[in-house]
Amino acid sequence: MTANKAYLSGNSTIHSFIKLSKLFYYFTFLITFIFIMAVNAAEKTIPGNAIMESEFNELRNKGRIEKEFHLYAIDGYQRMADGKSIYIWGFTHAKGFADVGEIKTKEERDSKLLPLKVPGDEIRLRSGKNYVIVLHNAGWYETEEHSGVNHVSHTIHFHGLDLIPYVDGVPKLPYPAVFPGEVFRYLLTIPDDIEGSYMGHCHVDSTNHIMAGMYFPLIIEKKPKRIYGYKFDREYTIFFSEIDSEYMEMLRTLGHIRRGLDWESDYFMINGRIFTENLKNPLATVNDPGSRIVAYDGETILIRLMAIGYDHIYIWHPHGHHGLTIGKDGRKLKSPFEHDSLRIGSGERYDILYKIPDATSKRLCLSCNIGPGISIAHDHNMKGMVSAGVYPHGAMTIFDIRSKDSKITE
Repeated sequence: MTANKAYLSGNSTIHSFIKLSKLFYYFTFLITFIFIMAVNAAEKTIPGNAIMESEFNELRNKGRIEKEFHLYAIDGYQRMADGKSIYIWGFTHAKGFADVGEIKTKEERDSKLLPLKVPGDEIRLRSGKNYVIVLHNAGWYETEEHSGVNHVSHTIHFHGLDLIPYVDGVPKLPYPAVFPGEVFRYLLTIPDDIEGSYMGHCHVDSTNHIMAGMYFPLIIEKKPKRIYGYKFDREYTIFFSEIDSEYMEMLRTLGHIRRGLDWESDYFMINGRIFTENLKNPLATVNDPGSRIVAYDGETILIRLMAIGYDHIYIWHPHGHHGLTIGKDGRKLKSPFEHDSLRIGSGERYDILYKIPDATSKRLCLSCNIGPGISIAHDHNMKGMVSAGVYPHGAMTIFDIRSKDSKITE
């Protein structure tokens, strides 16, 4: 009898536990549903921003935020010079890097944001100032519905800047990455003594995200047309990169890349385009109007050389010119050196000065080897001179030296 009572008592306890479990399940489901609806209603500021809210507000109220840059992570296509359209990811923005809120549809993407290009547009900062870089994950609109790409998260790592973990852009160290519909603010305080050439890139699944196109040049200057104490007349950014069109299509349709360490690039680019399209296409370049390097007699030109990619090592070689490398990776070199060929790997940056001789009085002196004209500048690792099996549709551009007189008519 006692045993039977104990059995009934235990059975009753089990039933009560089951009822409580069901109530807890329904309660959890309801809370989750409400949370999801709230997230979908507007962009969600992910954890981490709230912790820094007081510091943001204090700097803003004191007028010490120089500028806010709003970057939107999206997908799209890039049509190459050979006619092929390649699926890409990247960072874009509205005019003036303004905040246009959450992007929910393809139509909003196309109407509110500038066309996607790789690399993303340059961000230029001033030494000794505070900036806010806001990352919006605007979602994906060109993928197959079943691929799962629409759930991909991103960050921004400011490559070369020595930053605290909070703004270093490595997911979960300490804050999570930014998923579609979410936003994260990076506060950058640039020291007075920092200048030079840097870059920004995503640090989520870095191999695939960088190869997909998620990078952009970042420039820090103390004064216009000055770097490390040197003066220059004009500057150009030359950004080497590579892409595997087959793997990008796999990413679009499947949502992942099989054999993730087997990238085999078939396009090698300067400023996101292959030769000759990189000379003129406005969507091709971080320069204006193209990656063609134009200089005049007697000028000093600064080349900001950058590279990013999987395993290709580039060799920058401009015909007819020796450059003076004055900086590397955002630091002034104690011993500048001259060269006509410079090796550069992924993540590296070089600041190079080219002094153009004043050939005004020697215009017709061929034996002097001085004078205006067009020569090429290219990757001397010859694999990089070929794209989609065609030479010279690779990482090449033009070095265009012009006479002083032509400035008047141009």
